[in-house]
Amino acid sequence: MQLAGCSITQSGKGFDLVDDNKYEEALPYFETAANEDGSKSSAVMASFLFLSDYQIPRDIEKAKEYYQLSQSLEHGRWDQYLDYFMPLANAKILLYDDDPGNDEEGTDILRGDRYSEYSPALGLLAKSYAFGKGVDKNIGISKALFERSVDYDSEVYSAHHYSWFLAVHPDAEFRDGARALELIQEVMEDDEESKQATTLDTLAAVLAENGQFDEAVETQKNAIDRLIEDSKDYPKFLVWKSWLECRLKTYEKGLPWHYESNQTPFVGSAGSQPCVWKESP
Repeated sequence: MQLAGCSITQSGKGFDLVDDNKYEEALPYFETAANEDGSKSSAVMASFLFLSDYQIPRDIEKAKEYYQLSQSLEHGRWDQYLDYFMPLANAKILLYDDDPGNDEEGTDILRGDRYSEYSPALGLLAKSYAFGKGVDKNIGISKALFERSVDYDSEVYSAHHYSWFLAVHPDAEFRDGARALELIQEVMEDDEESKQATTLDTLAAVLAENGQFDEAVETQKNAIDRLIEDSKDYPKFLVWKSWLECRLKTYEKGLPWHYESNQTPFVGSAGSQPCVWKESP
């Protein structure tokens, strides 16, 4: 989501930090601008950031709070573009809340023609088809949408997203270690993304899926070290630590890490709830 702001305002400072890939630092500026200045665009951005689970752990209740606030605020002079982004925030909330009755409404939004070339929407719809969330599960459609999201993404985020699922999806029919490796290598060429703990975590999963367990163990240890270091500035990052440690133990056993058949990235299995290591029988 690429919006604009003036860097001397609270919202403008937030947008500048998002442009610099500093989501955690940007969030307080958006919250202040939304709550104190009545900035509709900042309320929408706060909702998106609480939904991202990228640098900020997903918090559906906070996302709902800021989405509802955005609905109550007046459009600013240049806020017409929000009519494009606000339904996307709503779609993510509908898919990630605890009410499966909302899922179909969420995917209906994502299937709109207006989002047919927007990578984040394509990626979320692809994930919905991959796990049968709000739609009938369809691996072929999911992969086609993931590839489309990569094609339309000027950054490496969609490649990262798709690489992860190609390595860890519970169905062997979906997984493709070779394609996952191609994609994550593209991501690792990005100076900023290659330093992220989440990127190293994905790289380790891809290496393990390709049978490169020694490299996976080393990479996962680096991911954990990076997460611990980053958590000194952003303590909320530690919510992911138990999952990185569980995956490390899996690789040390000479096994790839996959979602279990009853797991889905739309709930805590992606890392928002602690992972408890279970020794394989």
